[in-house]
Amino acid sequence: MPLIRRSLLAKLMLSTMLVIALILAFAVYALYLAKQEELIKQTSTQMQENLSKLFSSKLPESQGQPGFDTLDESAADPRLDTLICRADGQISWASLHKPEVLEAKETLCQDLMNYLGKMDHDYFFKLITIKSGNRYFIYSLRFMRNHGQGPVTYYVVMIDSAKQYQQHMQDYLYQCIRQALLAYALLGALLLLTSIWSLSSLRAMARQLDEIRAGKRESLSQDYERELTPLTESVNQLLENERQQTQRYQHALNDLAHSLKTRLALIQMTTQDVAMGRELHDNINEQILTMDQMVQYQLRRAVTGRKRLAGKGTEPVPLIEKLLASLAKVYRHKKLQTRFLFDDDVFFHGEQGDLMELMGNLLDNACKFAISEIRVQVHRQGSNLLIEVEDDGPGIEPSKSQQIFRAGGARRYITRPGHRAGRGHRDSAQLWWRDPGG
Repeated sequence: MPLIRRSLLAKLMLSTMLVIALILAFAVYALYLAKQEELIKQTSTQMQENLSKLFSSKLPESQGQPGFDTLDESAADPRLDTLICRADGQISWASLHKPEVLEAKETLCQDLMNYLGKMDHDYFFKLITIKSGNRYFIYSLRFMRNHGQGPVTYYVVMIDSAKQYQQHMQDYLYQCIRQALLAYALLGALLLLTSIWSLSSLRAMARQLDEIRAGKRESLSQDYERELTPLTESVNQLLENERQQTQRYQHALNDLAHSLKTRLALIQMTTQDVAMGRELHDNINEQILTMDQMVQYQLRRAVTGRKRLAGKGTEPVPLIEKLLASLAKVYRHKKLQTRFLFDDDVFFHGEQGDLMELMGNLLDNACKFAISEIRVQVHRQGSNLLIEVEDDGPGIEPSKSQQIFRAGGARRYITRPGHRAGRGHRDSAQLWWRDPGG
């Protein structure tokens, strides 16, 4: 189900194939009814022809007697059981072949008259099912004859087994189903090809959007279908508005960067004029340089966005060592013991400023709340980079551990806070960076 909800091609195929299935099912049913009506009509016509043939046949007068005895039984179709019954249920003439009909010969006319007499039809033809489950075609024609003592009503009745008809209809139904399934498969394949061709414009648009995201093009092309033109025009207009807004931000931030750099330069010149120790002078210059780098990074990120900056990557070990050295000077009064463990092949697939900002905050927090020890580990785990920062400070209450990550958490990182488990246990924060190329 998730695949169907997220795939336009799957939705199109499923809905169309469902409609085709309903149409084919209706077509099979309509063909079945038409074939049924055709076979029933053929059977009725055959019985009418057999009746005409029977009443047109006569035995030689030397062998016949008045009544129906002059009818030639051999002229009747041997597949049909034919009998002539009086309206009072007496049998007048019969040509019977089926065993089940011969068994019921004595009461057959009476049963038929009880059934046909209630209908009061001169002509009757129907497919009926008897108590045994067998099905028969019944053809009946009512006529009157005067033998000199007044008119007498007769019914000529023909009975034909429907077994051959049922078998023929079953074979025809199976044939229609096989043909419908074959047509369904062919239509499905044709629909899949046409759907893929019809959705090719959407795939081309997706590729162009990827190229825009990668900076390889500036807008969508204009050679799409008429139905997609409003969408492409809206996207292009949105991109143009974004470019104009970015240019305005660029001008404003360039002015801000110039002002900040001027102030930092003045601070640096002032420290050179003031008499102070060599070590303190170097520390102040190092912090000013770091501030300048972070200001430049934050300005670039505000204008261009993080994703385009994350391309070259950086070595995490030298950066962390530099941060640890700087923090050791800041918190030298605490005399913290620092342990830094790392693998040889670790690499951070992201912007150096990102890692510096994140690790600076984590390490500064660890130094601030640690009692005597800090431990940093950097390991490679498959396509991920695992960085662990541990300290032996008081830790965070479990009820508040998730709360601190809700406001302004880094979007590109997954953090897991440590929990205070009791005295003698360390609190830790773990960070995973997924390698975008892995």
